[in-house]
Amino acid sequence: MLNSSGFIMAKPFTTFHQQAHVQRDERDDPDWASLNLGALICIECSGIHRNLGTHLSRVRSLDLDDWPIELIKVMSSIGNELANSVWEESSQGHMKPSSDSTR
Repeated sequence: MLNSSGFIMAKPFTTFHQQAHVQRDERDDPDWASLNLGALICIECSGIHRNLGTHLSRVRSLDLDDWPIELIKVMSSIGNELANSVWEESSQGHMKPSSDSTR
């Protein structure tokens, strides 16, 4: 459903991702997205990314924010599986944070 600005309203975006079988992070139902990484993330990870500052990391809520169609297409074409393969490949031996990692 488009709003008056031509953006997809948040709830249909969540449904769109569920229908597209987008890979998600280790949490059961993350409801945030890292625009820089092209991946869906949990609320805990979104808080960490927000603390980095928008000059380093940008996050958007699947439930609260409106999404331009172009950004939905980009996020859907990347997905967590591809994003993880790219970012984990370049981690140079560092471990990926898990749900029980400390900040």
